[in-house]
Amino acid sequence: MKHIFLVNSFTLKEDINKLLQNIKDYCEKEKLDYEIEINNEFNSTEDILKKYKKTRNIIFSIGGDGTLNRVVNALVNTNNVIGVIPYGTGNDFHKSVINQFKKGINECDLIKINKKYFINTACFGIDADIAYNKESITSSLIPRSQRYNASILKTFASYKPRYFKIETNNKELEGNFATVIVCNGEYYGNGYHVAPYSNLNDDKFDVYIVKHLNKVSLAALILKLKNGKHENDKNVIKISTNKIKLKLKEYVHSNIDGELLKDNKFDIELCKKKIEVYYDKKLIDYLKKN
Repeated sequence: MKHIFLVNSFTLKEDINKLLQNIKDYCEKEKLDYEIEINNEFNSTEDILKKYKKTRNIIFSIGGDGTLNRVVNALVNTNNVIGVIPYGTGNDFHKSVINQFKKGINECDLIKINKKYFINTACFGIDADIAYNKESITSSLIPRSQRYNASILKTFASYKPRYFKIETNNKELEGNFATVIVCNGEYYGNGYHVAPYSNLNDDKFDVYIVKHLNKVSLAALILKLKNGKHENDKNVIKISTNKIKLKLKEYVHSNIDGELLKDNKFDIELCKKKIEVYYDKKLIDYLKKN
């Protein structure tokens, strides 16, 4: 298969030249058939990937979770395999890949939300508000590793619960909740271990529903979420399912693998067809070397 390296130029402004050289060196050393594509304001990820839809390739997403989400949505219902090269702020899907996938091609659950798709997490409530706080999340004045934490502090000051109506195959809930997190992968928010027992290929996803709490109690629970210690917390409701519907009284932002989606109704369902994900630690380490 041909190796297509899709580089997100918006994420890799300073590192891009070294990365491009590493790609060329590795592919020539391994005698790989390869192509390098670079997205920019005139050539989007979606436009670039149109030419590869009818062939079978390994498309490497080089960027963060948002770049990966755009690649996934562009390649749904094609025969392409997706490779993940972590170069973003969070790289949360890649953390699960390291834990769960072996070298080579692995099958991964694919989830549809309204008319879009995701493979890691979707969150609604304070989590999505944190991700929507672009001033902190994209600020070059804040180190990448601390941007999510900075956004938490800013968003926390204006926190308010959302009123959800939640329907699954065998459960209905209604009321004010701090957040709802739908997890295929284990991590979100730059390393928060929100779904420690989640499996990328088990034909279901885990849903965590956090009850409305005062700010002090919510702050304590967020620390538990970070370390994966919330599974038995009385303020967290966990549901494992393959289908869920969320209805809200107002239009809200949701964070879908680093991309934002705004609506007041969300239909979320596991797809019958899985997506293929390629993992090769040797390749990743080579491309990220200085």
